[in-house]
Amino acid sequence: MTGTIIPLPLGGEGASSLAGFDVIAAELLTEGRAVSLSAARIEAILVKLGAQRAELTAVLADLQARPPSGDVRIDALNADLSVAASKGLAQIELFIEQAEACAVTAGRGSPPT
Repeated sequence: MTGTIIPLPLGGEGASSLAGFDVIAAELLTEGRAVSLSAARIEAILVKLGAQRAELTAVLADLQARPPSGDVRIDALNADLSVAASKGLAQIELFIEQAEACAVTAGRGSPPT
């Protein structure tokens, strides 16, 4: 892959929300850790989703470990936050599954275990 030029979009207000992945993807590609730019982008997305999953798992564990406060409103808010965090975690898991399926078709090989 030496000598390959990968144009990256300029930052600023008009930058794509995926532009941040392009920098990581370009590094993976030039380091030979991905077979194509698409595969590298998917890998970058999987890394970000994994980090978000870990963060949300920690938040959920904290919410579930909290003892009742004695204040009905606070306890209700903690319960609502716990439900929302669980739903968010389920969505992240779904996104990871979909990204792994895309990774296989992008030529990365097999999804990580």
